Amino acid sequence: MDWYTIGEVSKLCNIPIRTLRYYDDIGLLKPDRISPDTNYRYYSKEGLRKIPLIKYYKQLGFKLEDIGPMLERREIEVLEEYMAKELLLVERQMAELQKKHFAIREWQRLLQQGESLLAEAGEGREIRMERFPLYRTMKFRYEVKERQTADMEVIYSNLFVELCHRHNVFAYGPFMLYFDDFGRRVDRTFTGVDCYTAVIEDGANAALTTEVGGFEALSVVHRGDYRTIGDTYRAVQDWAERERIPLQGASYERYIIDPWVTAHSDNYVTELILPIGGQAHV
Repeated sequence: MDWYTIGEVSKLCNIPIRTLRYYDDIGLLKPDRISPDTNYRYYSKEGLRKIPLIKYYKQLGFKLEDIGPMLERREIEVLEEYMAKELLLVERQMAELQKKHFAIREWQRLLQQGESLLAEAGEGREIRMERFPLYRTMKFRYEVKERQTADMEVIYSNLFVELCHRHNVFAYGPFMLYFDDFGRRVDRTFTGVDCYTAVIEDGANAALTTEVGGFEALSVVHRGDYRTIGDTYRAVQDWAERERIPLQGASYERYIIDPWVTAHSDNYVTELILPIGGQAHV
């Protein structure tokens, strides 16, 4: 029988000696013979055959503790069982990556929209009547227990992210708040607010989501700090009165560029959406 020293194995198989020693320590690939006189490690051809298998299975993502039984190659069914298990894991990872890809792409599109709106900042407020798109969203109700000292948008968005993380839900697109009375929103006397964000829905989280939107509304973009958002609300209200368009009195705020994106409040971009009177809130 041909025997190979650990150094020869290292060169033949392009594997560090320290890795071979580690595999020996954990029982993954033990030398076939150890000299009682010199304590040198020797490997057989069968030992050499296992090394490319270890490398390949590692490349596929198998853990070392699973690779050990796979190297035995005594029963084909055993190897097939490990392959089926790993395939299921990879398919789950692929599904997660697809969700992440979609969410990141949608956030990128939102940033591009915000940049475009900032470039139009000198053109004044454009008030439009349009249909508010229908979103599939996660929603929670936040009751204000005391006077908020920090920006409420930051408080609510952090609470929402924690909720999404807890339920392994991927959010995408703009964070939104709903106020049943935009007058009380402007003077900060509201006692509760509904919080929304669009999420990638699957069977596991369907019970956590709801639909919002699908109604006619007046829309205007507020650019700049939230402290001046009341001026934009009043401009929409005045415009609606002149055009004799009844407003419901509620509003949505859709945050396109917010404190998560920029530290400069002058660059905040917020879409105000005021439903036309007589339409129900979800």
